[in-house]
Amino acid sequence: MLNKISFLFEKNIFRTKDLLFRLESRLSSWDSFIIQSRSTYNTLFFIVLCLIFPFILFLNIKTPLIGDDFVYSFIYQTQNRLTSISDVFESQYLHYYKWGGRSIVHFITQALLLSNNSLFIDIINSIGFVAFIITVHYHITGKLKNSISILIISFSLTWFLQPVFAETVLWITGSSNYLWGTLIILLFLLPYRLYENKELSILRSILFSFVMFIGGLIAGWTNENTAAAMIIMILCFILYYKCINYKIPAWMYLGLIGSIIGYIIMITAPGNFARAEGTSISPFLVTYRILNYTQRFINYLGLLNLATALLMIIYIKFNVNNRRATLSYLSIYFIGVFISIYIMVASPGFPARAWFGTITFNIIAFGILYNKIGNFTPLIRQAKYCVILFCIISFLASFYDAYKDVTAINNIWEERMLVINEKKNKNIQSVVFKEYQARTKFGLGDTPYALPYMSLYYGIDFQLEK
Repeated sequence: MLNKISFLFEKNIFRTKDLLFRLESRLSSWDSFIIQSRSTYNTLFFIVLCLIFPFILFLNIKTPLIGDDFVYSFIYQTQNRLTSISDVFESQYLHYYKWGGRSIVHFITQALLLSNNSLFIDIINSIGFVAFIITVHYHITGKLKNSISILIISFSLTWFLQPVFAETVLWITGSSNYLWGTLIILLFLLPYRLYENKELSILRSILFSFVMFIGGLIAGWTNENTAAAMIIMILCFILYYKCINYKIPAWMYLGLIGSIIGYIIMITAPGNFARAEGTSISPFLVTYRILNYTQRFINYLGLLNLATALLMIIYIKFNVNNRRATLSYLSIYFIGVFISIYIMVASPGFPARAWFGTITFNIIAFGILYNKIGNFTPLIRQAKYCVILFCIISFLASFYDAYKDVTAINNIWEERMLVINEKKNKNIQSVVFKEYQARTKFGLGDTPYALPYMSLYYGIDFQLEK
């Protein structure tokens, strides 16, 4: 009996190995065919993007205005609705002096909210997400060449690892602060990542230096912890290129100067000091925050970095040449990770959504190694195919949960709008709804703090009960 079981077990193993071998052979042949035809590959890359877009667009469409969306629909701290771009400038002037210095990202928020076409806003926000994934992909590859596998990895890790996906990607105010802010920073960093020691003509050098200075000013003016990490990363890029005897062009320095100026403008906003008045910091509080943020780093990114460590072992074992460049770029993004975390010890809070840029830098670091391990052995090649397949299946499974959550929330708001319109037609001055909360990270719950602006927005006293 035991011999029979052993025979069947070995037979099944043989069949499994044979199946994997045939699958790997076919995929390799398919890869070779596609890579030989770059236009075909780019078309498939575009198709994958087109498949990602409707998923994100659906979630955006089903996500209602929430919280600060109502606050920023008005000229800041007034009861006047935004009606023109000049109102947005006025609002950001007031915001800078009364609340905080993130003028760039909040300008994006209010520029989007200025539109009365919700579908237009959802499309723009979805395009922003796709642009973000593409940019992460180029940071990983280090070249302006498309890679379908890296695109899928970039999207999947963002989907699974961002702890409050709705707050940073779907919520208009949150996406402007974190998705769009990080996109601006990544776009600005891309020339540093892709630099190949090629000289520009004098005219192009002058124009690009000007563009990088303005780009740095904007990128440095986006988000406190991610922009701080960006500045240190620029210094690291410059130092690395000096070490390998690359010529450092003027645009690198001007981009750095612009980013520092933008960052100073942001953090010295009078509104920051007005909000910080009465708060204090002590050595005990700093120590507690360091320990707390380290624990959260492990919770959010521990498994990813365990996988990164495994890839590092594989990379060092099988790749004996040109390790310096890969490990240097890897180190630069990890420096960005740690700067963006521990600079927050000086901040009164560190909400989960503020980890968006940190997690993005860590995804890029992992992706660099994943991309570089290549196809050292058939086993590694098969493992990479399995990872891609696992990502696709896992995404489809989790999207079902997201679909149920955002659909339920959308139905609640559709019912609320019917009630609001009915009450207003009967000249009833107030309405009370039962408070709800999202069940997954892809949904957004009620925000009682925004009730005064919700009432102004809908023209009726809007109340919530537990």
